[in-house]
Amino acid sequence: MDAAFINTRDCQTWLEWLRAKHDGVGRIPGRKDFDALLGHCQAVCDMPAAYFADELVKAYPDAKVILTVRDVDKWHRSVANTLEVVDTSVLWATIGLLASLLRMPNRWNWPMFQKLHQVLYGHDFPRNGKASFEAHYAHIRELVPADRLLEYHVSEGWAPLCAFLGRPVPEDNDTPFINQTAQINDKLMTMHTENLKAQGKRVLDICAYTALTWLVAQALRGVLEHQKWMVQI
Repeated sequence: MDAAFINTRDCQTWLEWLRAKHDGVGRIPGRKDFDALLGHCQAVCDMPAAYFADELVKAYPDAKVILTVRDVDKWHRSVANTLEVVDTSVLWATIGLLASLLRMPNRWNWPMFQKLHQVLYGHDFPRNGKASFEAHYAHIRELVPADRLLEYHVSEGWAPLCAFLGRPVPEDNDTPFINQTAQINDKLMTMHTENLKAQGKRVLDICAYTALTWLVAQALRGVLEHQKWMVQI
């Protein structure tokens, strides 16, 4: 999710793929499409990539899949306090509308996020979130062969993860603990601030160009009127 928002033009591609898979509008992505967008990545996680599990598993048949185990109630509460706020936020909707009107680079963020919540939760996360979570886990367990699937809880530490990936256990052996509720909300607030700053600058640029155009037009008008007066003399 972070990468999609950082690389804002990627959101346009994800939105097109979401519409193709959910609405039947356009072409569902395949190996060449994923290579073009994600070829520089060693792994993908989170949404919107996880929604395309079937397509990714088919495109990369030798890839290993890690299913992170979480308590559904804790997950639901975490999302409700972070990303779900975005889905119902007047501020986000306003920023999204302004981004579209001003043709900002991030204008695809809000439509992509809204589409994602539609296809995952029917725009009703409180009611449908847990069922969507459990359905996704059941589907991954059925989709991925057992020898390519690791069900992993972060409390297990590095050992099972590294063994599955064939990598050495880090010497410090400390498991990162990131994307806590406060951290995610801080990221979202930073995005709000940066987006509003960029939109404010775009508005000022438009005003400056408009004023300059008006001044040039007035100057040309004055020149033409002066020439007309000279001809009459």
